[in-house]
Amino acid sequence: MPGSASADTADAGARSRRPLPPNHAARDDPADARRPLPSERGAAPDWNARLRAHNDILDLIVQEALLEVILDVVTAMVEREISGSRASILLLDDDGVRIRVGAGPSLPPDFHAAVEGAAIGPAAGTCGTAAYEKRVVITPSIADDPAWAEWKPAADAAGLAACWSTPFVGGNDRVLGTFAVYFAEPREPEDAELALLHDAGYLAAVAVHHDTLRRQLRETGRTHQLTGIPNRVVLGEELRRIEAETAETGQRFAVIQVAVDGMSPINESLGPTVGDGILRATADRLTGLVSDLVSEVGVAAHLWGCDFVVLVGGLADDDAALATAERVRDVLTEPLVVEGMTLVVDVTLGVSVYGGEVLDGPRPTDEPLRTANVALERAKADGNRQIGVYDPKSDPGADVLLLGPALRRGLDEEELTLAYQPVVTLADDGVDHYEALLRWITPSGTVSPSSFVPVAEHTGMVSDLGRYVLTRALAELGRQRAAGHDVGMSVNLSVRQLSDADLPDLIGQLLAENGLPPASVTMEVTEGVLLSARAAGWHALSRIKDLGVHISLDDFGTGFNQVPYLRRFPFDEIKIDQSFVHAMNDHIAALGVIAGTIAFARTVGMRVVAEGIERRDQARQLLDLGVTHGQGYLFGAAMPAPSFE
Repeated sequence: MPGSASADTADAGARSRRPLPPNHAARDDPADARRPLPSERGAAPDWNARLRAHNDILDLIVQEALLEVILDVVTAMVEREISGSRASILLLDDDGVRIRVGAGPSLPPDFHAAVEGAAIGPAAGTCGTAAYEKRVVITPSIADDPAWAEWKPAADAAGLAACWSTPFVGGNDRVLGTFAVYFAEPREPEDAELALLHDAGYLAAVAVHHDTLRRQLRETGRTHQLTGIPNRVVLGEELRRIEAETAETGQRFAVIQVAVDGMSPINESLGPTVGDGILRATADRLTGLVSDLVSEVGVAAHLWGCDFVVLVGGLADDDAALATAERVRDVLTEPLVVEGMTLVVDVTLGVSVYGGEVLDGPRPTDEPLRTANVALERAKADGNRQIGVYDPKSDPGADVLLLGPALRRGLDEEELTLAYQPVVTLADDGVDHYEALLRWITPSGTVSPSSFVPVAEHTGMVSDLGRYVLTRALAELGRQRAAGHDVGMSVNLSVRQLSDADLPDLIGQLLAENGLPPASVTMEVTEGVLLSARAAGWHALSRIKDLGVHISLDDFGTGFNQVPYLRRFPFDEIKIDQSFVHAMNDHIAALGVIAGTIAFARTVGMRVVAEGIERRDQARQLLDLGVTHGQGYLFGAAMPAPSFE
């Protein structure tokens, strides 16, 4: 790390995140009786080579390369320019007290081990002092510097005789780490070499700041903003994992949905602070309970509002699932203290058990969550039960044998229709394009997509529905554009559609038949679709884009794996999930997701659409942040085609 003799550099220069100009030389501390730094006397830097190195490093940052890889490239840049140097990057822990090795491939592992976890301070070697005092520190001779006493044996073993170090800081002037170079012989820096150190420190600061933001965005999309426990995204991942394990072990798993009752009266009588405290306490208790289930696997997640889910695997039978639900109820109904008040809350639970059943097709992804919710609602309706157990006989939506044929009939008899929701330019509320949404209106009433889409997935009708939507939506777009309306159309794609090798050809055929410019059509895919897509699906997506059709990544911010997808595929559009729009004024993390998405989109030339805009002040704020397009009830609900006129 280390090293220390200090160079009395001007404070502004030491704190700057930009490289010092070549004529800004650090000066020795007179108390150390060291020589003034020599003036610039080496060969002129190869500015073209340095510019290429900068661009390579910035490309790695934009491409979301691993931080360790980026920092290694930064050290290599400096080692190429300063002959005989060995570069190192140390990062400051979140506590701002201790350092850890970020990069230094030219230094031996034993030296890294010696400095790992060392505390910074006024006499903590070169790097520790630089980080502590926020200024450049030059140690021309490690052997003569008492601040190196603790690390001198490690330096001797590594063959290090001199060290120069500069701190690099973040936007809030907090030190993020230090960039240093070591030499085998005592040596002081030239002006240009010192400027190069600051240059490298600036690049390291950009990389570290970007990596921190990336990790924050990832966590924002995976935890509930109020309670901090896993959200539905993580729950879905764990559900898929446990389903796979159950298929191998033959054991069972349970989905237990928990509703905290009476929250509205609590919020009205005691205030929302107490209500939020109850939800946080509930989350803490559920997390602790899952941790105590040492013989099983599972997760506690905050589903929405006052509802939570406990997912438990490794169960022997249905009785074990019910016993777990009873334990959850008992834990949550114990007295709790919130804002100095002792309270007791009631809960209602819905339990759904899976494992051992024989399926004649793939199960819809959210089916276990849906059935647990059905059990919960029936327990609430009963009024006398705290725990409801799912019974397929009492679930009309579960009867695929009835709903499946009805859906096929509805498709043949054109009971299914499309509604179109406008996507506008926020600057003037002008309609840019419409999103086509599928509706099923039967003689007995409207059937929700949340009911018939899982049936379509189960019965293999999703491809037929997708073809129906594509054909109708693009035909309608052709009519609107022929009538003089300069608008576009977006259509959602399912994983089944992407697995259809004929899909790109179908889209190309529909574009030609309806006289549509390809750029007027956008295909939307979600992380759930991409997560299930195989190589053929990605190939189909590439072929569709090659037609000139735009590709949009929907519900951005809610998934764990979305950033890698942005590296893997050149999307034209990002749609920010409505949950972040609704929370942006109450939770800084939600605002950070939006700001980070906008910054990334600007860098790579993507369009950003914000979903779920319901108020004019939301639209103005998003426009000020740099979002160009919006969608939501403020601009209109989904409507039938004649309303376009």
